[in-house]
Amino acid sequence: MKPADRILTVVTKELVDTFRDRRTMMVTLLTAIAAGPLFLALILNVAASQADKARELKLPVAGEEHAPALIAFLQRAQVAISRAPADYEAKIRAGELDVVLAIDPAYEADVGSGKSATVRLVFDRSRDRARSAIDSAESLLRAYNRVWGSQRLALRGVAPDVGRPLNVEDIDLATPQQSGSLILFLVAYYGLFASLMGGMAAALDSTAGERERASLEPLLAMPLSPVQLIVGKWAAVATFDALVVALTLAGFYLTLNFAPLPAVGVPFLFGAAELGRFLLVLLPLIALLPAVLLYVGLRGRSLKEAQANVSALLFVVSMLPVIQHFLQEKEPPWLLWAPISGQFLLLSRALRGEAIPALDWLPSAAAPVALTALSLLAASRLISRETVLGTR
Repeated sequence: MKPADRILTVVTKELVDTFRDRRTMMVTLLTAIAAGPLFLALILNVAASQADKARELKLPVAGEEHAPALIAFLQRAQVAISRAPADYEAKIRAGELDVVLAIDPAYEADVGSGKSATVRLVFDRSRDRARSAIDSAESLLRAYNRVWGSQRLALRGVAPDVGRPLNVEDIDLATPQQSGSLILFLVAYYGLFASLMGGMAAALDSTAGERERASLEPLLAMPLSPVQLIVGKWAAVATFDALVVALTLAGFYLTLNFAPLPAVGVPFLFGAAELGRFLLVLLPLIALLPAVLLYVGLRGRSLKEAQANVSALLFVVSMLPVIQHFLQEKEPPWLLWAPISGQFLLLSRALRGEAIPALDWLPSAAAPVALTALSLLAASRLISRETVLGTR
């Protein structure tokens, strides 16, 4: 039998074993199909809810009788004014109120004497859901401050422009698609994470699981070299991993193109071109991560120990994109050579609608391909040892 035929035999055996475990297979595939779209729909609904809250600001006011002109300005801006409860600070701490406008009792006296009147915005900015209301209230008070200041200058015969020597014009070069940075990060992050989770169960079961069930010994007794055996297992796990990634991306594609998602003002272009780019960017990881998982699985004396060892890999894959996103710095060119980080960078570019030149894709694939070969070699050397058959 030719080496290629022997490897194909192992691939067939591993795929049959994977699909024979229907419960694990169905959970993995259904999670890949449904979890991403449900997660995306949840995020978009939260964003839409925040946008609605910003458009329809409800502002409790304490001492509104002291500033009728300010209250009239806010009402003209479609703000729903209500009387703040006496214990509004406690309600803000408890999360029952987002923001309260407290008007100083000396407001009228200060205005009459030409002094600066005092108003206080009371809020808890640590609560994410309150930030849109806080920002809207602050923006409205700044607008009223500008209008009032211009009127005071005009009454004194001074041109309002004297107090504004600098005219600032904002020019935002970001396209609407690029504006939803957090949502773009989450889509790229989930697509990246799918390439790890898709092959994890199959890889651990075909190594530590078979070792624990004592079914690895018959495979080693076959006329197969350790390299052929590992390559066959790797090809099977990578095939299943590719299926999971494809289903995950297809779920995003169908959700963003056909599901009745709420409008958040950020058009997501995730058509066939973006789907193809995602698959192209993730291909090196679909090759690398199963190889690493096989090596980690073989080092575990039991399935439980192998799962514990995989937690370190999960930590690295999950934390690198988060650190990269929140550093808020321009990515250096060498980052394309780093596995995980390079793929995350290219996925983010694809979602932002930017082109991915071949000269950028090649460095991101070079390191994973080299590490895949090293991982397979290390796993084949590990499986050739007699100690791999022991569970203690």
